[in-house]
Amino acid sequence: MTYADQLADLGASAMHIELAEFIAANLNGAEMPDYKAMDLMQIPHLVPRIWVIDAREGVGEVMKILFTGTEIDHHFGRNLMGGYLVDNNAGVHSREVYDAYCSVFNDKRPVFTERSDYYPGVEPEVERRIRAVLFPCSRDGETVDFGIGLATFERTDRHVLDDPVIAKLIAPDA
Repeated sequence: MTYADQLADLGASAMHIELAEFIAANLNGAEMPDYKAMDLMQIPHLVPRIWVIDAREGVGEVMKILFTGTEIDHHFGRNLMGGYLVDNNAGVHSREVYDAYCSVFNDKRPVFTERSDYYPGVEPEVERRIRAVLFPCSRDGETVDFGIGLATFERTDRHVLDDPVIAKLIAPDA
């Protein structure tokens, strides 16, 4: 079962699935893609929702946000690039989701998260249903140095989910 199939089973959007297919097309026989070898301009319509985490300095509080697309910056009400992931992971379920993102680098497995969250101080102040996927990337096939993900945000009138959904994806069948 491919990453795209697993995401479809989890109810991910077509954009998440398209990113998974892009990742699969860029594996070049490896288990993880090399972030620096990928050409995001092959998927320009997804770039506003893409985010990239730099873990070359290690995993945890030292992980920096290398890139965020315009839709992500709009959601948070500011440009997140250059900041630390730990400082910019806000919301009710921030600890669970942050831990899930760290697991991508430690376990070398992609993760899909879905949650309802409210971000005070960000206009408009409404609930949002947030679905995100984060894939590990490796230059040498062993060390996870970057993570590339995609997030979608949907306005909701009420708290859709009481608890976050966190699903670690399984390596596709060979």
